[in-house]
Amino acid sequence: MRRYLPSSMSLKCFEASVRHLSFTRAAQELHLTQSAVSRQIRNLEEFLSRDLFIRLNKRLVLTGAGTAYYKEILPFLDGMENACLKMLHREDEKTTLTIASLPTFASHWLIPRLVPFQQQHPQFQLNIKALGETTVDFNDVDIILHYGGDHWPRAVSHHLLSEEVIAVCSPSLLTNTVSNSANIKDIMSYPLLHLSSRINAWPDWMSYQEIEHDVYSGASFDHFQMLLEATKLGMGVALIPTIMIQKELASGALITAFGDSMTTTNEYFLSYPADKADLEQVVVFRDWILQNFDG
Repeated sequence: MRRYLPSSMSLKCFEASVRHLSFTRAAQELHLTQSAVSRQIRNLEEFLSRDLFIRLNKRLVLTGAGTAYYKEILPFLDGMENACLKMLHREDEKTTLTIASLPTFASHWLIPRLVPFQQQHPQFQLNIKALGETTVDFNDVDIILHYGGDHWPRAVSHHLLSEEVIAVCSPSLLTNTVSNSANIKDIMSYPLLHLSSRINAWPDWMSYQEIEHDVYSGASFDHFQMLLEATKLGMGVALIPTIMIQKELASGALITAFGDSMTTTNEYFLSYPADKADLEQVVVFRDWILQNFDG
């Protein structure tokens, strides 16, 4: 079926002329002559059997028909442009590796490991997505890095590491670093910070340390990154996985408040859909990360 459409050049000249209300400026933008733009507008008006512009006191003014037509075609022009831009930047399905990870885990554990991986495997286009705290969606994802178990349906899972948490705080909160059980009662006078998705973290910790203390007061945060920033700023003492605070402990931005680290029931896994198990990018990344990660 033949479509009743004007030329794309006529539409480009019309859209530019509407924005500038000037054939001359539209011509400059499109790298055409003013007469060429005028001719394209005239062709479009003949095609539609309507006047789209009029001259009023040497100014270019849209007619009512021109205004209505512009409102109708603008969404379609935007849509065509977006489709073209997506195609120009379209990722090759054979070389793109899409990884979903919890944001804080990605920032503190995954991304530092992606640098050497990308250097060794420049043929892959990496696409890193944020994974929700409790949801896993394999749509448009090659690999997911997550914690909580290897029971995801339709997935092949590999254990990465177990999680250890430790009580830390800003050095500004304490006058001296306290280790093990020394002055624990004094430390307990400081606010305890919480991750809202882990309401049992502090009770489990206190039980592990054989301490009785009210652990349910204190600020709560939705994400580890929020909790980490609040802790660094001296807002209180927090339980944070050791894999997420290596730099902060090394630099002294955070210090161990008290007690030993505790292994939690959370384990981190690398998972991917079973139907993607043979994809080159999945196999290469899986083998590389399992052979080279250091916990």
